[in-house]
Amino acid sequence: MNKIIGYCRVSTDVQTTENQRREILDYVHSKNLTIDEIIEVTISSRKNTKDREIDKTLLKLERGDTLIVTKLDRLGRSTIEVLKIIEELKEKGIILQIIKDSIVVDDNNTNPINTMMLTLLSGFAQMERDFISERTKSALAQRKAQGVKLGRKKGQIVKSKFDEHKEKIEELLSYGVPISKIVNQIGIGTRQSLTTYINTRGLKK
Repeated sequence: MNKIIGYCRVSTDVQTTENQRREILDYVHSKNLTIDEIIEVTISSRKNTKDREIDKTLLKLERGDTLIVTKLDRLGRSTIEVLKIIEELKEKGIILQIIKDSIVVDDNNTNPINTMMLTLLSGFAQMERDFISERTKSALAQRKAQGVKLGRKKGQIVKSKFDEHKEKIEELLSYGVPISKIVNQIGIGTRQSLTTYINTRGLKK
């Protein structure tokens, strides 16, 4: 039986997910559907993290399942992040229902609305990447002009998105689980990036 999961997200501690929750429940009721779970997430503006809260939700979804959000911007904090999540959902065969836009995104590439929306998102995401790149280059040039030495110290290990899954990765490796399957189970990264992480951290394969 395919699951239906609602996802609510707010970005500050003073906001609540109550309105989003009610909209999702009303929508599901209007379609005579049964929802399995509503996941509610609050991301504090003071929390500095690159980890995506929605990854925990994606781990619960399988091909044919449906993820419901009230608006597209509830998926992530930037256009780039939203586009990446949509592409991941499509690749996994998970249906995305956006209530307020009356849009359903699935792995049907012949759907003209899906194609148009993803094309627009891709354009905005590229614009966002360009802005970030320009700001980064400008900041680095300014620091260099001030005599600040750039780059990390030799031998320094940079924090990785895989760190919070380190114990699970080690456990799966000990059972001989292939890296590609480990990536699927933890729901982040690629086979190449996880292989690099394993080699960098000296984990036993």
